[in-house]
Amino acid sequence: MFFASPETAHEVAKWFFKRSFLWKLVSWQLCVQDPKLHVRLGKFDLANPVGLAAGFDKNCEMVDALFRTGFGYLTLGTVTLNPRDGNPKPRIWRCPPNALINSMGLPNKGARIIATTLARKRPAYGPVIVSISGLSVEEFTECFRLVEPLVDGVELNISTPNTTGVRIFQTPETLTTLLKAIDGSKTSDKPVWVKLPPHFDDEGRENVHRLIDVCAHATVQGLTCVNTRLVNEPRASIGTGGLSGPPVFEDMLRIVADTYNYTNGRIPINACGGISSGLDAWKAFAAGASSVQLYTALVYHGPGIASRINRELLRLLAEAKADSINEVVGTGSRTQAKQPGT
Repeated sequence: MFFASPETAHEVAKWFFKRSFLWKLVSWQLCVQDPKLHVRLGKFDLANPVGLAAGFDKNCEMVDALFRTGFGYLTLGTVTLNPRDGNPKPRIWRCPPNALINSMGLPNKGARIIATTLARKRPAYGPVIVSISGLSVEEFTECFRLVEPLVDGVELNISTPNTTGVRIFQTPETLTTLLKAIDGSKTSDKPVWVKLPPHFDDEGRENVHRLIDVCAHATVQGLTCVNTRLVNEPRASIGTGGLSGPPVFEDMLRIVADTYNYTNGRIPINACGGISSGLDAWKAFAAGASSVQLYTALVYHGPGIASRINRELLRLLAEAKADSINEVVGTGSRTQAKQPGT
């Protein structure tokens, strides 16, 4: 796969994942079943705490196969109201040995087409969350209205670094308006999550705290920490991209711990950024996460990654003489919430 360009390799992977019958042959090896891995994530009871992050299955077409590789839940999308081609190619680059830079720009088929895909019956392996985004409150809420009845929860992507217009929702006032509109569009009490941007200085930290306050007031039921890190990328048409993988892991841990401490653990946190092993996931739980999400590790380590992490977590639980992942959550948050330069 690595002899091909990243986007070509992704298309090849999608071809295989769309053929779920292939994955029935190996699901018994990849799906780790153990009560010690069960976690409560807000309203969800997860068979295991390892989720897929948004970005891999942009059009919500590979649900069956992805669950058969051992994920406890899936975050699909990001979906927008109208179809988007995304930014001009090339728009994703490997950064060996284990990172990616993407400048995709949210390519997807649009909420109306994707809603027909989501409406197809599927086995209930675990929760399906769809990430949505928009350039206006109206786009966001109409997209939400189309997909919310068809999924188990919705993640609001307000932090993609590759679509400039989305970042207007990183101000407390605009996010307040958005969440009020989303609340008015609900047809049920399904969870709404918000994917937060990373922060690297006191000003950014204070702004994220204000966003968290807005989310708490609006009864948002989960926070995903965090999106990719904005970096300069001269090969990209927009001159920037989002860095993912292990280079962002320590910042993710810091932000998860800071968020956990700031909220006193009252809002479930999904740790997203650089997780590629059971030990990485363990550190994220200790920092305050209730679940972990990954994407870049799937690219570099293949479809057995969720299974491998879950097996490593069972080993770490046995070594710690703990009976559940829940016993680990937040145990190291005070020491991991260090700020840059400290």
